Amino acid sequence: MTNDELLDCLVIGGGAAGLTAAVYFGRYKRRAVVLDDGGSRLQRIPRTRNVPGFPDGIEGPELLRRLREHAAKYAVPAEQTRVQSLRRLDDGTFRAESAQGTWRARFVLLATGARDVEPEIDGILQAMKAGQVRYCPICDGFETQHQRVAVLGRAGHGLRESLFIANWDNQVTWLSMATQEEVGAPDLARLREAGVRIADSPPHRIDCGVDGAGVRVELQNGQVLEFDTLYPALGLVTACELATALGARARDNGQLEVDSHQQTTVDGLYVAGDVAVDLNQISVATGHAAIASTAIHNRL
Repeated sequence: MTNDELLDCLVIGGGAAGLTAAVYFGRYKRRAVVLDDGGSRLQRIPRTRNVPGFPDGIEGPELLRRLREHAAKYAVPAEQTRVQSLRRLDDGTFRAESAQGTWRARFVLLATGARDVEPEIDGILQAMKAGQVRYCPICDGFETQHQRVAVLGRAGHGLRESLFIANWDNQVTWLSMATQEEVGAPDLARLREAGVRIADSPPHRIDCGVDGAGVRVELQNGQVLEFDTLYPALGLVTACELATALGARARDNGQLEVDSHQQTTVDGLYVAGDVAVDLNQISVATGHAAIASTAIHNRL
């Protein structure tokens, strides 16, 4: 399918950021289309309790459904497809291509997000639904109070996340994957002061939900540790390739650098959500989308 209509903005990504942008463009009466590959991390959230307006929390899939319903209210079309290439044409417009068709727009708002690097654990999806495996201590660290918590991650990221999670009066053990020797004495002292323990040996096997319990970790030295919750801190893979192929500047972690209006270093290319440099949070993603869509509206 070739779409000859010149859109005001093409929104790539249908999670919290992309759908919020769709609401704004619809209310601004702009011609926009959302292209969504169905990979929003909202689908994997059992329940989040730090989204404003939901004091009892809301399940990620339900929040996604409501966001889609909200965008549909303003008749912003959404296509289920994965954009394979994005090009800047000689006239300054953008052309996106997928297996299902092509689209052309004056501006692009990229909301492709990121995905967590997952450990190889059998039944990890079920463990996430049960709250035994969590990925975002900013989102749900409050729920780990008085629990036994393991953090799986190498020096740097794993150490920082261990210190962060120790804030909630819980018992934290850092599964350092044999990288604790890379940590300097001052950081080791900070771990001790925070009460964070370091596993004596790297993990050999991790099981979740065994006999109705939480998380069981067998170390290479044969020791077995049991926890209520496991936080993998193995990093993120940021979906920035469409932007960097156009020359947009990104940080080492793949997050795209933006100005105060969420525009990348490529004129006309804006980003919102986890793909942009900032805190990875639903509320931040929706804020990015509000800023970017308004900036685009004001340029049209």
